[in-house]
Amino acid sequence: MTRILVLLCVAAAVLLAAPVPVLDEESYLAIGSQLDVLQPYHWWRPWPPWDGSAEADAFVYAHPPLFLQWVSVCQGLGFGELVTRLVAAVPMAALFAWSAARLIRRTCTRPSLAAACWLAAPIVLLGLQRGLMPDLMVAALGTAAVAGWREGVEEGASRAWLIAGGLALGLAAFTKYPALVLVPALLIHGVRLGCLRRTVPFFLAALVPWCLGEGMLLMVYGRLHIWEVLSRASEISRGTGEGRALGVLVRLPLGVAALALLTRGTRWLWVPAFLLAGAVLVWAWPVELTATVRVSVFLWALCGAALICALMSAAWKGWRHTEPDDLLLGLWALAVVGSVWLAHNFAAPRYLLPAVLPLAIVLVRAVGDSPMGRRLLWTGVLLQGCSGVAITMAEHRFFEAGATLADEVAAAHPEPGFYTGEWSFRWRMEHHGWTFYTGQAPQGSVVVAPKHGS
Repeated sequence: MTRILVLLCVAAAVLLAAPVPVLDEESYLAIGSQLDVLQPYHWWRPWPPWDGSAEADAFVYAHPPLFLQWVSVCQGLGFGELVTRLVAAVPMAALFAWSAARLIRRTCTRPSLAAACWLAAPIVLLGLQRGLMPDLMVAALGTAAVAGWREGVEEGASRAWLIAGGLALGLAAFTKYPALVLVPALLIHGVRLGCLRRTVPFFLAALVPWCLGEGMLLMVYGRLHIWEVLSRASEISRGTGEGRALGVLVRLPLGVAALALLTRGTRWLWVPAFLLAGAVLVWAWPVELTATVRVSVFLWALCGAALICALMSAAWKGWRHTEPDDLLLGLWALAVVGSVWLAHNFAAPRYLLPAVLPLAIVLVRAVGDSPMGRRLLWTGVLLQGCSGVAITMAEHRFFEAGATLADEVAAAHPEPGFYTGEWSFRWRMEHHGWTFYTGQAPQGSVVVAPKHGS
């Protein structure tokens, strides 16, 4: 199964890749082309909210530099932009798949079903084809960290698993700081198993790349990067807490087939799920939506709340009845979901990518022994796979339209002017030699902007 899953994930990363950069991929291409690996914040790019004011460096950038350095190394191989995106994606997709397969085989009696639930999820398909976004890298490294931990905590296991898992966690945290939410989840799991002393090599190994990286940044820039990010976080626009809570519940059902929880033994989860979804919807209460849309939003939120309740049930059962895998999987997914609500600026589905694997395994463990549960899960696999491909194609059309619009603007105005906008529109406008508009331009200049919102 491991080889098949690796091949499928690599194929998804290659075959589903968009012909133009999607989301912030164009930004990472631009940054990587000017990056000094040993001085990873010696660049500046007009980005909201700092469009018109440059700083001495980009140290305020919210993420550690490992992903930027990875992009720069891939660009240094000398390939074109599309091939560079694939070169950056394929190793991460392979690591993600290998780690997922390892965990599935160790924690689930129906590995094929769990693998299908995971890979068919639209969140996973979208994450795999966005090879030049840091989310795939942090999900792959974080999953490898949990796989190393799971192997290493068993009696008689080699310490090499713990060391490898710890190194993966340290690298994940030096890719994006939210990867650190794995630490309390793993600590609680270790406490319940009574094996914390045996896991010391894991945490020591995790400290090595993270401390070396932060220490290097401190030496170069004279400031602690994680403190700089936290102290200046208010400069970045941020959604409301209730908006992010509703966003998590509505988007989470894109991860797995929540309706499988309607089978015997898990139906009771829909009672607390109804209360949770209702409370969040009343808290957020999107007044701009019609009554019909509110009903559909509630139904999506209800499915998301059912998944949250399933995770909480698995974690509680794991703690009470010493089911270590249920405890690990439940805590892992809840930590990721909680960090999206509490720590991220908004509830993007790609931030939920690391949670889909433990969520899929929890579902299969909960209902996979029931014939009805298996039928519902396989039906969900089919529907999710189709919707994931459809969403991917729609995303490609959206970003191709942005690039086409830029071509039309350049054709209508042969003399380059100024533009504002992001993503594929910005990427193609820069190719045409136009200048990003920061609020100042000579009198008579042409300034263009796409009429769409993010």
